[in-house]
Amino acid sequence: MSSVIGSLWIINESIEPKIMEIAQFRTDQLARDAIIEAVNKKVVDNLEPDDIVIVEKNKDGYISSVGWNTAMINRVQRDTYFRVQQYLERLEKGESLDSALDIDLDDEPETSREELLERPTLTQIPLGQATNNALLANLGPKIPVHFQTIGDVETTVSKERYDYGINSAEFEVSVNVKVRLRIVLPFSTDTTEVETNILVAQNAFNGEVPEFYNESQGGEGMNPSIEIPSSPLSSP
Repeated sequence: MSSVIGSLWIINESIEPKIMEIAQFRTDQLARDAIIEAVNKKVVDNLEPDDIVIVEKNKDGYISSVGWNTAMINRVQRDTYFRVQQYLERLEKGESLDSALDIDLDDEPETSREELLERPTLTQIPLGQATNNALLANLGPKIPVHFQTIGDVETTVSKERYDYGINSAEFEVSVNVKVRLRIVLPFSTDTTEVETNILVAQNAFNGEVPEFYNESQGGEGMNPSIEIPSSPLSSP
């Protein structure tokens, strides 16, 4: 009897790390897909490229300055936090991404491990995958994988301006999302961190073009002569 128990213990010790490794990979994939889906469908789709900046023009109608729209950027960060948190909450309950599109996030008490295991799951791992044998990969009982968000979702908005050409600039806003998750299997638990960066808005602006520009040919001769406009594109 003791030899049987010992054999089962050895098998469990050799299989459990592999199953957890697969579970972590699938959880990371599900969470990353949920983050991208939440940002693209609930933030990006409701944002126009012109919304991220405030453009001022001179009396001749040329762009004189371009500045960040701080209020809109703060809204992007707030909406991203809310929507990602919402999607992850729904995935915890075993719901598909589509079912989370128009459901508001409700405050719920912390879920115990036992309650979490009773919920539907979006992914299961056949025990045969722990053998690293392609012939056995789909065999054996299927192990349900659950996960739970640990703490709050972290969202950080990045703003970038790239100057190019003559008096032109490109503006980009991206959001970085980081979340810690607890992976729950019937026989063990572990934690993982998922982080992804998503471009949410991009726009380019051209200031007044100089009236005279002389480019030397073949890399030789005189340096280019450029007449700078009286009101170059600037950022306040």
